Amino acid sequence: MTHRYDPDHASPMRYIVAIAAIAAYALPLYLAIINTFKTNEQIIADPGGAPAPFTMGNVINVLTNPESDIPPTLLRTSLITLTVVTLVVLLGAMLGYYVARHDSAATRVLMLTLLLGLAVPAQVLLIPLTQTFRGLGIMGTYAALIISDVGFFVPFSVLIFSRFVRSIPKELDESASIDGAGPLRSFFLIIFPLTRPAAASVAIFVSVWVWNDFVNPLILLGPATGTTIMAGLYRTLGQYTSDFGTTFAYMFVASVPLLILFLALQRSFISGLTSGSTKG
Repeated sequence: MTHRYDPDHASPMRYIVAIAAIAAYALPLYLAIINTFKTNEQIIADPGGAPAPFTMGNVINVLTNPESDIPPTLLRTSLITLTVVTLVVLLGAMLGYYVARHDSAATRVLMLTLLLGLAVPAQVLLIPLTQTFRGLGIMGTYAALIISDVGFFVPFSVLIFSRFVRSIPKELDESASIDGAGPLRSFFLIIFPLTRPAAASVAIFVSVWVWNDFVNPLILLGPATGTTIMAGLYRTLGQYTSDFGTTFAYMFVASVPLLILFLALQRSFISGLTSGSTKG
């Protein structure tokens, strides 16, 4: 005899856990947003209260103050993120397509190697990476940061795309082959456009990680090279003084591009998580 789940008779503990989980995510977001539009004195006196009066001074100061350097930092971080995402999506899609369409011992070993690579924390690789980049003469350049990020995220991208491509009928490849299309042309004209949900999932995950990355830019770029948005936030914090309003405004401005990206790709992102990217 099977028992159907009845939401009206669910355990109260489930609701308590759900409310606690929502609060854990919502409370920091709430504090960050409301304190963006308050003066430093208001934040210290009542950090959880509503802005009274409401002020845009912190946001204007962050965007216009030369010391914050946020407009060029936003542009710099956007270009790095766009480059990494483009390379990760293209390389992951092509390699994932090959793995999905060629079931052999070599591809299984390749997938196992990629999965093992996912188990290695990025911070563990920083010492050998810095030594390698220093030997190549690119330490402290954007190329070092981009190569590091691409190498770390390609295994994740291959895993997502290979599982998605397996849900696409092989007859499409065969039809393209009959029409005279080679493997590369068949991939870009037929298969790759169909993987848009998987591409959106990969793009959002990688964008969020690269955009919010703090350790890699701080170490690989160093103080001489233009900083990224998270490292820039760290460098705006004073050692002996704290301007909480500016800090919250910096975080607010830094999060807006990611919010726009998610809203633009939301439908494809959810489709990628619930369809082909989870099929075996």
